[in-house]
Amino acid sequence: VLECAVIDMPDENQMIKPKAFVIQKKGVTINGHGEQILQEFCRERLAHIKCPRWIEFVDELPKTTTGKIQRFRLRELASR
Repeated sequence: VLECAVIDMPDENQMIKPKAFVIQKKGVTINGHGEQILQEFCRERLAHIKCPRWIEFVDELPKTTTGKIQRFRLRELASR
């Protein structure tokens, strides 16, 4: 993982759960099990409530000119 950002999203029961947007390191390819591998990694190191329910791989994260991640843009992307 090169970089990631996490936002809150409602699940099917309207409970708030974390969703992670992940940028992979260049030259590293994660086969079709990348989401599962990252979730297992998080479960080993984080409290259950902090583990992302969903993981989406992206090429870049939306940022301001000063480099801050624009989470509102990630929420817009997630709602599509």
